[in-house]
Amino acid sequence: MKGDSRRELRQWIWVLLCALAIFSTVPAARGVQKFVYASAGKDFFTYLVLSVIIAGLAVILYFFIFRLKVKNISQYLWALAGSGLYVYFTTRLRKHPEEAVHLLEYGLLSFFLFKALTCRIRDWTVYITTLLIVSFVGTMEEFVQWVTPGRVWDFKDVGTNILGGSIAQLIIWKGIRPDSIGGPLKKASVKIFSVILTVDLILTGLCLSNTPDAVTRYTAIFKSLSWLRAEEPMSEFGHIKTAWILIAVSLIVIWSSVVRWIKRH
Repeated sequence: MKGDSRRELRQWIWVLLCALAIFSTVPAARGVQKFVYASAGKDFFTYLVLSVIIAGLAVILYFFIFRLKVKNISQYLWALAGSGLYVYFTTRLRKHPEEAVHLLEYGLLSFFLFKALTCRIRDWTVYITTLLIVSFVGTMEEFVQWVTPGRVWDFKDVGTNILGGSIAQLIIWKGIRPDSIGGPLKKASVKIFSVILTVDLILTGLCLSNTPDAVTRYTAIFKSLSWLRAEEPMSEFGHIKTAWILIAVSLIVIWSSVVRWIKRH
């Protein structure tokens, strides 16, 4: 048990280090972008990301051939398909090539999260739970950007973050196909999944609610936050009540279903 605990701790340390690396780049990102644009050209980011993708695919193929002794052709095809998706979306982001770095960051975070979560979750929910945590981290990174001078909030960036993590999970699920994942759902994994989904839904609601009017209201109470009024709005969504009603209904349905399922099992 002690060995398992140490292994789990090591995996979560890697998750923490990866997340810290992502957040630590936020204040310096624009400065780095300008420097690279001026010294190497904006395409540098595209070529960098593509190089890392190719290197990552080479590592996967090495493990498939020499370590895992994979003979199933479909696993190779899924690994190639996942890498192809990274390449495709990297080229799609050439107008703002620095955004493609998010694909790599969150792909790596997704991998570390999967490794950490499999210490406790051994059924298919591990893939979805991983992506829910990726979504949470990606949203929080955008929040940090919103409160950072010179940076802005963008829901599209959250989508890019989730996309990077999703492709990594696709490669793990259909390409690597870990032997440790399988079997029936466990109560513990369903609870973990439900809690994280709840947190994600509430966080989404809070982000949608952070309109210019909302910022004006709470900065009038907390004067020290008045500088937030000068920031780009996180949301200009005009149906806040409807969104919260949908979130509340979703949570009721989710948790009532979870409770019923747990009682039956």
